[in-house]
Amino acid sequence: MNKPNDWLAYSIVPSQLRTTLWPAMWGNGQLELMAELNRPCVSEVVCFGFGSEGLRYDREQHLIPAVYDDDTGKKYLLDTPVSSGAQDATVIFQPARQTWRYEFDDLAVDVSLILPRLQPGYLFKLELSPKSGNRSRKWRVYHQLRGHQGNILLATEAGHSLAGGTAWCRSKVGKHGEAIGSTADAEAVNLGLDYDYANDIMVKTVAEAGDGDRPQPIYFARALGSTVEEAREGLAGVLSSPEKLEAETEAWWNRYLDEVPRLDVPDESFAKNFLWSWADFRMNRIDVPMGKVPAGFFRDNNCRIKTDSAVNSFVTPQAEVIQLLHDNQPARDVMLYVLRGTRQEGLLRLGHVGGSSDRISDPGNYVTSLGHLCGMLHKYLLSTGDMGLLSEPIGDITLLQRLEDALEAQLAFRDTDTGLFWTDGEMKRFPGLYPGEFSGLGPALEAVTRYRGGVGSFYNDTNAMVYGTLLALADIEELAQDAERSERYRGMAEDLRQTIQEHLWDEELGFFIDRRSDGSVSDYVGIGGFITGIFANHVYRPGGVATREQAERLAAWCNHPDFASEFGVLCLARSSPYFDAADYKGYNSGFDMHWSNQVAAGLYAHGCYEEAHRQLFKLFRRIGENAGLGPRYRGEVYHADTGEILPRRFVSYGCILSALSSVIEGVFGIRWTQDALTVHVNSPWPCAKLSNLKIRKSLLDLELTTDGSLVVTINGNEAARDIDGKVELAWELFG
Repeated sequence: MNKPNDWLAYSIVPSQLRTTLWPAMWGNGQLELMAELNRPCVSEVVCFGFGSEGLRYDREQHLIPAVYDDDTGKKYLLDTPVSSGAQDATVIFQPARQTWRYEFDDLAVDVSLILPRLQPGYLFKLELSPKSGNRSRKWRVYHQLRGHQGNILLATEAGHSLAGGTAWCRSKVGKHGEAIGSTADAEAVNLGLDYDYANDIMVKTVAEAGDGDRPQPIYFARALGSTVEEAREGLAGVLSSPEKLEAETEAWWNRYLDEVPRLDVPDESFAKNFLWSWADFRMNRIDVPMGKVPAGFFRDNNCRIKTDSAVNSFVTPQAEVIQLLHDNQPARDVMLYVLRGTRQEGLLRLGHVGGSSDRISDPGNYVTSLGHLCGMLHKYLLSTGDMGLLSEPIGDITLLQRLEDALEAQLAFRDTDTGLFWTDGEMKRFPGLYPGEFSGLGPALEAVTRYRGGVGSFYNDTNAMVYGTLLALADIEELAQDAERSERYRGMAEDLRQTIQEHLWDEELGFFIDRRSDGSVSDYVGIGGFITGIFANHVYRPGGVATREQAERLAAWCNHPDFASEFGVLCLARSSPYFDAADYKGYNSGFDMHWSNQVAAGLYAHGCYEEAHRQLFKLFRRIGENAGLGPRYRGEVYHADTGEILPRRFVSYGCILSALSSVIEGVFGIRWTQDALTVHVNSPWPCAKLSNLKIRKSLLDLELTTDGSLVVTINGNEAARDIDGKVELAWELFG
């Protein structure tokens, strides 16, 4: 594909949408920002590379508010296009830019937001296109930095120069430096001075047609830094050659999108949605170090852009295990960072969740933390052959020993009477509520004790996650050639599977249930039952404890009125008094950022292909449509009825890259085993190709042809072919 950036382009008309017009999130490896839809405006920025945490600018707006005809005085207002006579404004999305397009009766105005790679700033590119009959030769363009929604800016150390239309100041929030400017000189600059404060910076720049019918594009820029001087230096760098930076940015995105795993199917919109997942994920990755945090971590931005490291053992592995197929270094770095930064004995601690400067030692635990880390480690070892990671020091012990110790700590929560694992409360994970105390074995989901039962309850999905953890660690021990531990863990996993079947499967209901601490059955019917039955520890591999018959009954539940939706399987039965279509967490009612995305993969793993196909398309409809906003968005949590991104939930949630498992491990049935990478294709399309999978030193392509054959190519050479769509690829094939 020569220009995937162009291929992924699509447009929306914000005024025609009925959903909330959430700003779009963009990142360039050094900064992240939020760009509004109804005007060329950036309303929030975090910039990294100036210390251990990012610089936040969130009570300001940087915008191009208006263009004026210098001859007639006609106003072309870009923040209120209706009042100025514009037709419906269009927003065009490409991975390399966001463009606002305004069609007035005699002038077209395009403003493009461009984020050059690894720069502490960004560009607005303004293009004016006079229409037939417009004889104007000169326009005034306004460039503004103001307080949020027109509030006073309260900036200090402000100054300006007409040369390059530059202005600079120190922001009120955070006291960081910033500077704006352009490739054209200014006629006037108003700092909105009041004593020592600049309260609204407005720069008036002129665009002239010159020898042609239209003026040359003008680049406007903003740069950030710890000090005003650093910001001014950054601005000079961004404006030194903006045309070159623009071309390099587009080339970078084309190269990246051409290298990541790609899906080709007859449904082009589905294939584009798949590729957009990689672009959306990449917006969240920071490629400069932040203090002790290595470069290359993706941002677990939840609710808003984070200024600190925001990486943990619960969320991060779900996406990094997919990125193993493109770039395996971050997975290795994440495991070492979390294990070295958290308490190095007992239950594995969550790690850093963002929001403060010292959360790497978070006292909380979720059963998923160990399970997800072991799942990612297993796939990392097989994908890379890097067995040396197991011996990396974690304090005074090795990485493998730390995981073994964490598992032993979990075993203390097994009930001697039933053999089930009981769940501790969640509140001790919040610093300050119980100073000096650590929580016990936490649930698989978050914020569930309020309606599933408190301390001592037996949650089905908690037990399923321990089951999946035991299997993952058994496989890791086998790779480490510790047969005794491997057999022990595998035997414990089988014992637990049987115990779950005995105590937590309700034959009459046809669902996996919870038991209270006294052994009675609770009234919870929700996503936990699907987790237990069909995917358990999905980071390790999809597939739960359900038998084939039980999986079919769970598949039937997908279409039950309690769970059925146009956008997938709901996370809580509608008949529950706790059901809320707009539930803030998602996995406690609507659609969440983790478990909702794994139902299809789990159904594929259990051979429920018809329902798996149906759930696959519902999943990609939800994450691709976003109630009309399109695939540039990846919502953290979705409304159960409308498929809209919920308020105060992030619009480009990087972890949703994990949804691609529904294709990689679902449709193509890829499995990482001791001796081989296995593939078993069950496709809803007559032909499909999954390419660019990086395995060890090789690139793997898998193609299902129209005659049902699976053709395997490694480094461009055919390595296997099978008429039944099944192959086993020995690790030696990948170098």
